[in-house]
Amino acid sequence: MNTERLIDLLSTNLEPVSQGRLEKTLILAMVLGGATAFAMMLATVGPRPDLHSTAHLEWSAVKLLFALSVIGVGAPLLIRSMRPGQEDETWGLIFLPFFMAIAVALTPLFSGPPQAWRGLLDAATTTSPARCLYCIPLFAVFPWSGVIWALRKGAPTRLMLSGAIAGIVAGGLGAAAYALSCKSDTIPFIAIWYGLAIALCAAIGALFGPRLLRW
Repeated sequence: MNTERLIDLLSTNLEPVSQGRLEKTLILAMVLGGATAFAMMLATVGPRPDLHSTAHLEWSAVKLLFALSVIGVGAPLLIRSMRPGQEDETWGLIFLPFFMAIAVALTPLFSGPPQAWRGLLDAATTTSPARCLYCIPLFAVFPWSGVIWALRKGAPTRLMLSGAIAGIVAGGLGAAAYALSCKSDTIPFIAIWYGLAIALCAAIGALFGPRLLRW
């Protein structure tokens, strides 16, 4: 069979990809992954017992806001990475939620007296940071697997970057689930330990992304 004949056979009965199919696939993967992360939280550490308190509910909302901002910034970048030629330099926006959290955490250090710095820094090391660094990546495992599956439906070309952003989005979903269990109610803790846990998810995603997303 000559080359022209082979091309003709391969090009017959082609159907265009429906508009929005990749976006719907990614959203479905994120929703199912988020639900799985929440179920894992309930099955392992469980919600904090004093969650019904108004003050603790407000802090849980702050943690959820941070996690959702990470997801909200990362998801559009993942959608763009699923189509070759649509990648651009706006991926740097993924750092925006982290910079904002750090800025909010540092504001009291510069606006308050030096004597208050010790208390603010101590607040960032209370309530077992190791638990945060363990739980968020654990809860992100299934969301990351789902996001990688969705990315494979497209055609990403920057595999390490796509894997890292997938890790960040999955880490955000894991952080959203952990927010209902976390007992530390301070901005420094959220900025440092939530940020490090999501960064760990990004590093794992960057490591395995090229292997799992290769065409």
